[in-house]
Amino acid sequence: MFENLAAPAPDALHAVMDRYRADTRPHKIDLGVGVFRDENGTSPIMKAVREAELALAQEKGGTKAYLPLAGDPLFRDCMRKLIWNDADHGRIAAVQGTGGTGALRLAVDLVKFSAPLARVHLGLPSWPSHEGLAKIAGLELVTHQYFDRETASLDWPSIEVAANRARKNDLFILHGPCHNPTGEDLSPEQREALLAILRERGAVPLIDAAYCGLGDGLDRDLEAIRRDVDGFDRAFIAFSCSKSFGLYRERTGILFAITQDAAEADIVQRQLERISRTLVSMPPSHGAAIVAHILQDEALTQSWRVELDRMKSRIDTVRLALGRLASDAPALAKAAQGRGIFTLLPLSPDQVDRLASDSAIHMPGSGRINITGLKEGDAARLATALQRI
Repeated sequence: MFENLAAPAPDALHAVMDRYRADTRPHKIDLGVGVFRDENGTSPIMKAVREAELALAQEKGGTKAYLPLAGDPLFRDCMRKLIWNDADHGRIAAVQGTGGTGALRLAVDLVKFSAPLARVHLGLPSWPSHEGLAKIAGLELVTHQYFDRETASLDWPSIEVAANRARKNDLFILHGPCHNPTGEDLSPEQREALLAILRERGAVPLIDAAYCGLGDGLDRDLEAIRRDVDGFDRAFIAFSCSKSFGLYRERTGILFAITQDAAEADIVQRQLERISRTLVSMPPSHGAAIVAHILQDEALTQSWRVELDRMKSRIDTVRLALGRLASDAPALAKAAQGRGIFTLLPLSPDQVDRLASDSAIHMPGSGRINITGLKEGDAARLATALQRI
């Protein structure tokens, strides 16, 4: 059965994690895996999350029985209200996903079932799983250049051409605030121009919203996502709670499918539930219950918002520190301009290897770094190491 299987290429990020763990030097720096880290280099449990967990553990009459196919009803309702406030939700279907990845998988599987000739348009570089999800769904993948590594800038002409080549029912993947891996977002004017083209072409935007709150703050980030789908008869938002709530290992996410009308929303809802049934049977409960508990409690919601703002402030502080070092290390020149936890350094895989071997600084071969992996004094160390390669 397995004699014809070839070993797959190692996962790039997990390979970095393995190299970092094996490095015994005390001054080593991990700039690889995409989790928010505080000034001490830890990825802490948010205070609101811990308090919600304690409250849930103390509730009487709890159960470990299965959730409904669509997921935790309270979680779905709270997430709708977080994004749309009290606006009419009649044409929105919503199904809980196993993290943002699971939410994206639901979207591409639904498109494959309903419009099998639809293509997926993806700007590169992007989060590697975007390509994998399109392929595993059996949809044709069409790529374009989003970011020009030579000029370290967005390639707007290529993005515009790609949008104009989109056909009716094609999916067009758009990152929400804080692009992964570049940290470089479209300007509001560019984004509106792109969305206008997609509306005219009849294409369907799939918004991967993984970092809400870490770009321009929670309210402005959510407003941007609402604006993205405004005016579309059909669109998707895949929302991940991993970064915004620090629930990485709880695999908590949700897919919103914007449809033409309430009747279509009902059909899409039931189809998404059917797809989820085949993928995960029933969705996990713990993370969804935490999010719902926080968003139902005014004090916990405020605590969560304050901590999310602190996370954004730390990101902004690190970016400014890197920007101040750009005169010494030109590779850091763009770091101060981006948003979110990632920036893409203009490094070759050989240079990345040398940073790891000579300076104990670990990152993927692409040069993408998680800037919150830098503790106090690490930014200067990184700049010095970059000067040497």
